[in-house]
Amino acid sequence: MLGEILGGLTDPMRAEEILLFVGQPGMRERVEEAAAKDGVPVGALVASKVRHLVDHGDEEVWLDLVGAMAGSPQPAAAAVERVLARAFPDPVRVRLTRRAS
Repeated sequence: MLGEILGGLTDPMRAEEILLFVGQPGMRERVEEAAAKDGVPVGALVASKVRHLVDHGDEEVWLDLVGAMAGSPQPAAAAVERVLARAFPDPVRVRLTRRAS
């Protein structure tokens, strides 16, 4: 199952379809914004980022992914969500505050 999911997410045509049907709305928006910013098709960006994750992910990535699948009644959807969250992490929001003098 995991091999099929990763195969789909690393194929540009299938990756866009998977994102459309399984991805959460916030994730779809994040990916679409990143693709527009980079001037590339959504599927190509997803495939590229997921391929990088597959090629360079450490043990923590794989344990997290397998754990998410094992603890879910819908393991395929959980795997897609977790892979996309790793490939497209939430942007860090920095809040600057001034110290009282």
